Amino acid sequence: MKASDITRPDKVLLKGLKTLTSFSQNLYSDKKAESKGKGELVFIGEKKMEEVQTQLYCYNKDSISIDEKLKYDFLKSPSPTMNYWLNFHGIHEVDTIQEVGKLLELDRLTIRQILDTTLRSKVEKYEDYLFLSVKSILKNEAGELIVEQISFLLGPHFVISFQEEIGDHFGDIRNKLNEGLGYLRKRECDYLMVQLMDAILDNYFETIDQLNSEIAIIEDQILKNPEKSTQMVLENHTKSSQIIKKALGPIKESLVNIVSGGSPLIKKANMKYFKDVAHSATSAMEEIDSTMKTLESLKNIYFASLSQKMNETMKVLTTVATIFIPLTFIAGIYGMNFENMPELREPNGYFVTLGVMAGVAVAMLVYFRVKRWM
Repeated sequence: MKASDITRPDKVLLKGLKTLTSFSQNLYSDKKAESKGKGELVFIGEKKMEEVQTQLYCYNKDSISIDEKLKYDFLKSPSPTMNYWLNFHGIHEVDTIQEVGKLLELDRLTIRQILDTTLRSKVEKYEDYLFLSVKSILKNEAGELIVEQISFLLGPHFVISFQEEIGDHFGDIRNKLNEGLGYLRKRECDYLMVQLMDAILDNYFETIDQLNSEIAIIEDQILKNPEKSTQMVLENHTKSSQIIKKALGPIKESLVNIVSGGSPLIKKANMKYFKDVAHSATSAMEEIDSTMKTLESLKNIYFASLSQKMNETMKVLTTVATIFIPLTFIAGIYGMNFENMPELREPNGYFVTLGVMAGVAVAMLVYFRVKRWM
């Protein structure tokens, strides 16, 4: 995003409206209530893809295979020697999600939560699987804040991720799996799960860094030459910060829940990585809190700067008006139409009067300078 666009009111307003619309949890309340009343499973959210796309990584330390056109029968009896990562791009096809739920014998509530993109981030532990739903945040090329819900299912030999659309969240993880880098192919699915969560938190840090960079530009403008549009920019960034904090809080709670309560699906050896990710979530919360405090300080500086500019303007106007008060008084005296005014008959009276008026004005300016009133 260009620096000049950061302070354009039209772009800021449009970006703010898009961001708030994408995160609103009240848009689909009627649809949600209707589906609960009828006992139906429906997709609640914005359809972001025409067709659902899937990608299956089947891997162990020695081999890996990738399948993009697949059936889900393998979920009934996955090989104990292999790990599976099934990723969905698009979750609006209810029948597809139901099919996966039936094969895995998922709780109906879990299926409903996967299909509902307005839910608060949460974690739920079941006997055979762990369900985790989070909000992922990224800024696109236009500088708009994009909020996406991503749900995860962790089982003994599988991780299933449900994304609303194709996004650049897990590119590095796919590369590590393909190239056999790091420990991903050498460890169980719980390690893959924590790496996926770490990638999402990296996006939060990246978004917060971008936000702070834009704020630094605004701060420079406020200190040099605050404009009316600056207030709108500050409000937009404040709303963005609030959205990030609102999304981060439940993620932190979910990770702390996993760490404190444990799960038979998470190996003790890998629990330290979940603790590290929970610590990252705490750090991200502290970062966004710091950003919000900075924005609050900038608002105070902005209004103080505007007040100072107005005071300077008023000082100049007051100085000019004060100088002209005695000059107007002198002009008023000699403007009276009395017949007996000796000074009016003086040949140099006009020039003397102008000189006196000029002298009074200069004297007052010198006095103001000495008193440092201007």
